[in-house]
Amino acid sequence: MRRLRRNNSGQVLILAALAIAFIISSVMVYVYQTSRSLSMERSSIMNGFVRNIKLGSRNLVIGSLANISWGGSNETLSNNLQRWESFVESHYYLGESAFSFELYEDSPYSSGLRILWGTNGFGVSSAKVDFSLNLTDESGDLTARYSVNVTTHITISATSQWISGVHLINVTINVFNEGSPALCKNITVYYKDEWGNWHNAGLLNNYILEDYGNGTYLARFIVGPPRVYNREIQVECFDQREIYVEATTTCEDI
Repeated sequence: MRRLRRNNSGQVLILAALAIAFIISSVMVYVYQTSRSLSMERSSIMNGFVRNIKLGSRNLVIGSLANISWGGSNETLSNNLQRWESFVESHYYLGESAFSFELYEDSPYSSGLRILWGTNGFGVSSAKVDFSLNLTDESGDLTARYSVNVTTHITISATSQWISGVHLINVTINVFNEGSPALCKNITVYYKDEWGNWHNAGLLNNYILEDYGNGTYLARFIVGPPRVYNREIQVECFDQREIYVEATTTCEDI
């Protein structure tokens, strides 16, 4: 039987909290170092701070999406960003900092999120946020506006060939991060039987998963009789960033 999807939000929240703590620690070290380097050009200090905040913002969005995609609340993104906003504004010691964010709302996003796991061989988990950072000190000010878009999507297709009383099934999986080919940390393939029950193909003795090293994977397995037309296949994937995405398709009978 297909394993039921578990709510691991508690575990993922812990991982996200650790990630945020690491980001905050990194920024605090940076602030401490830059506050001591008063001989440095103020513009260099400000630009360096902006670079760190951009990196921290991206890591936070990644951690939040990983949480949400595997059972966490959709509000996780907004809640984490509010804490990040407060931290950034209170930890620029060389002047004043004004930091804000806006969750992307243009279709197909809602509250900064797009999570669509379809039955047409396509699945996507995505978060998009616009940021604004303004730093002011005695030498002037600096404003930076930037967007963070974190997107993991997969496309899958499947064929089923009936030979000598068994189904030879091939499932092709393509994984993408921000539109570029990416690697998965874990892939699980499921198939439906004649009664509509899901089964983990990885438990079959004949199951093979080929990794081509370029974001393309090929799962091969054999399922015995009876013959099933239009068999459904589902793929669950965690990318290297722990972001979860799934997609379902129907086998092409050949």
